[in-house]
Formats: sequence, C-alpha cells, structure tokens
Amino acid sequence: MATGRSTVFENRSHAGSALGMKLSTLLPAGEYTVLGLLRGGVPIAHEVAKALGATLGAVAVRKLGVPRNPELAFGAIARYGISSARHINEAIYRRALQYFGKDELESLERGTGADLRALASTFKDYCPDLAERDLLLCDDGMATGATMKAALDLIQELDPASITLAVPVASPGTAAELAPRVNGICQLLTPENFTAVGAFYEDFGQVGQDQVLEMLRSAR
Repeated sequence: MATGRSTVFENRSHAGSALGMKLSTLLPAGEYTVLGLLRGGVPIAHEVAKALGATLGAVAVRKLGVPRNPELAFGAIARYGISSARHINEAIYRRALQYFGKDELESLERGTGADLRALASTFKDYCPDLAERDLLLCDDGMATGATMKAALDLIQELDPASITLAVPVASPGTAAELAPRVNGICQLLTPENFTAVGAFYEDFGQVGQDQVLEMLRSAR
C-alpha cells in the first residue's frame, strides 16, 4: 500500500477490509472476538470480523479533551457492560490544571462521563463475554492513543486469553508504547510523517449511531 502521500484509505470500510485481509494471513486459525471502539472503530472491526468469521462487539470510549482545545486529550474514559476505566496523561493533565483549574476539568469529566454512560447504554447488547477469549481491539487509527489506552485498561480486567490491537494507521511512538502491554499489534501503516489519523482517509466523516447499530446487528 503506497505511503508517499497522506491519503491512503477511501474510507473506514476500505481500511477495515485491508486490515482484515492482513490479519487473516497472520493470525492462527481459531475463534476470535473483535471489538470496535465506538463509534469510528466499529466499521474497522466489522470488516475485520467478517474476514475472520469472528464475533463482533463494541466498547464505549470518550476522549477527555483539554478545554478550548478538545483534540488535545488529557485522558479518556471507557465503559463495557457495567465495567469502566479512566486513563489520564499526567503530563498534559498537569498543564491543563495550571491553565483551567481543577473545577473546570472535573466539570468537563462529569459531562463526558454522562455522555459515555448514555453511549454504553445504547450499545449494551453488544458486549460479548471476553473471559478466555482471543480478542482483537480495533480503532480507525491511533494518534496519542488516549482512547485505546482507556479501552485497554478496561479490557485487561475482563480476563481475555489474549489481546491484539488492530488499526489501519498508528503513530510509531504510540505503537511502540503500547506493544509491551498486549500480545500483538497489527497496523498497515506507521508513517514517520504521522500528523493525524484523518489525514490518511479520503472520507473521515463522523460515523452515525444508526450506522453502527446496523453493523452490529448484521454481524449476529
């Protein structure tokens, strides 16, 4: 797959299909469970699950963005069924604390937490049991990896047999940081000139809730 230009994937379905093809040649035969991070990771996971004949599910995640600069995450929160986890980037959090104060950050986190609980409730029927399962955790890409780290903190407490991270594109630094925590990482691209996940997609529009629900229903 060419890497001389930023845009590589037509959309998430295209990226997921390519990722699924690679995984089907790399992974040993077996029964897998594939989880997509809501919502953009589910189209990736959907294609991967089709390629592997795997069970499909979804994990709810929300980034904790710095006030007035929401793309910069000071952490993320995740929920799966009744389980939840919180991951904080201490360095970014301390800087945000100096500028915005504890009250504003706590207020932001309470609001984000309410959004997360509502999202998790909507998708509560798509949380297959993970105990002793070989698991693939998918997103549409990893930049700082904030949401993936929160999801991983959560999922590791649910006793899967193995965890493989699977993404179309990842920052080399983030992939290297997460590698010791999992059984494997599969990515199609780890470009040295990484800027943002969306730069590698022609269509990186928001994924609608109804679209995600239809994917999850069709996989049953």
